[in-house]
Amino acid sequence: MTVATILEFVRRTSDDPSVHIDLEVAQSESETGFRNASLANFMKSFGNLTCPVSDVLHVYYHQCAISMSCAQLARAGLFLATDGRDPLTGTTLVSAQRARRINSIMLMCGHYDASGDFAFRVGTPGKSGVGGGILAIVPERAAIAVWSPALTSAGNSHAGTAALEQIVRDASWSVF
Repeated sequence: MTVATILEFVRRTSDDPSVHIDLEVAQSESETGFRNASLANFMKSFGNLTCPVSDVLHVYYHQCAISMSCAQLARAGLFLATDGRDPLTGTTLVSAQRARRINSIMLMCGHYDASGDFAFRVGTPGKSGVGGGILAIVPERAAIAVWSPALTSAGNSHAGTAALEQIVRDASWSVF
């Protein structure tokens, strides 16, 4: 997978060619990603990475630096709420099984060490980003994006999590 492939996919799913990578954020991630480098090397030692670690980290840091608005992010994630199919175009982007797997991973670890707390409080699959954004998926209903830069000690948007908790509670959208 290349940075260009990921960026093209996100541009296509968001239906917006202006989505771009913030090179300053990518550089910052690269300069401070010591744990990521350690984990990638650990995975490589067990044969779980076939590409050079430096290539994997380059793509990862740039993926983390994709710059989008909340509207772009919600639109880009909508296929995850509808079994891998874009409900606006009818295009299948990933199989239903892959969409389910992505949602499961988001639910279990999309908020770092606070994933369990997010699952309990919000009750939907979600993924937080380094800039304070969160994408939440409500299966068969919606993709919701929120943004607020004040992060918790676990690296997740404090206000964004609270807003999602309220939205999901008011709409009775928890998967639990």
